[in-house]
Amino acid sequence: MTTTDIVLVANSPGELSALVKPVAEEFSKDKNKRIILVLTPCQYTSGQEAEFVKSLKGIDQLITAAQYKKWVFLGQKPKNIEFASAGVVLFLGGDLAHAMLIARKLKYPAFAYIDERIAWKKFYRKFFVPDRSTFDKFSRSLPAGKLAIVGDLMVDSINGLKKWAPESNVVTFMPGSRKWEIDYMTPLYKEIMALIKKEIPGAKFQLVSSPFVKALPIEGTKMVGFEDIYNSEVAVTIPGTNTAKIAARGVPMVVVFPLNHPELIPMEGIADLIGKLPVIGRLFKKRVAEIVNQKTKYFALPNQKADREIAPEIRGLIEPLGVAMKVVELLKHPEQRREMSVELVKAMGEPGAAKKIVEAINVGL
Repeated sequence: MTTTDIVLVANSPGELSALVKPVAEEFSKDKNKRIILVLTPCQYTSGQEAEFVKSLKGIDQLITAAQYKKWVFLGQKPKNIEFASAGVVLFLGGDLAHAMLIARKLKYPAFAYIDERIAWKKFYRKFFVPDRSTFDKFSRSLPAGKLAIVGDLMVDSINGLKKWAPESNVVTFMPGSRKWEIDYMTPLYKEIMALIKKEIPGAKFQLVSSPFVKALPIEGTKMVGFEDIYNSEVAVTIPGTNTAKIAARGVPMVVVFPLNHPELIPMEGIADLIGKLPVIGRLFKKRVAEIVNQKTKYFALPNQKADREIAPEIRGLIEPLGVAMKVVELLKHPEQRREMSVELVKAMGEPGAAKKIVEAINVGL
């Protein structure tokens, strides 16, 4: 049979591990499908994305962000790929315009998995969304049948990983997958660990190191990968896709969103340029961070889905003692942790999103 090309489009580290991974694995079950991943430009890139892709099952070929820019803007098609006459483009993150441009060049139909924003509504054949609230948000502006609830791909991404099986007084800290996050969070985590240790001398600490940017070591702390956090009585993390993946595994967590040094937080577009200006840039970033904090009801993804605070969020000007005491409280109340674990899993929903997306696309081929 003739090979059909499945062109996946994504950009950031979180999207590769949480969205691309389960979709590529599901498509790869059909040997007549060739899976091509296109990395699009991203200001949050670590430089390790291409290396990480090698660990993903099912990806047959990769087009880097540099190759993509030459192809789309200069007309220099990647030399190592001869595209099939039949195929589809599936957007899994970044800017919807990138997947649209690729689909136009290849004359393939385009699909998209979205949760935050929508664009190019007429161009995309179908939009897939993770839950009812996202469906309701976009349904008013789309024709019937162009929007489908499939479930959360981030739940699929942790299939095969061990679910919560805590060991006494193990606390895991997640500093992020970007250099600025790691530089920002490591000193704060170090202080929090010291305060927890004063209250619970037997506390054991783990630090998750991302495959994209290695964590900075903290003395007396074990370095682990995300797959190894199942033994944590509590995890301490910053917002992001990691909150969904932690929740899907049932690990109780405390989410920390510090605004102690907002000048260190990168922004997008013109806001990032203003933020780099002397003096005024710092004040601008501080004000923007305050507005975002005020207007965002919840930062943790499971809290957003449940529309209530399942995992505690500590936000704004962070005092290490406040975070440490919240962790200590959870360590001393096992029933509270068990209840949180159940509610986190429930909020994220059942796996199966990747299968539904693949089946829907196959029907349209």
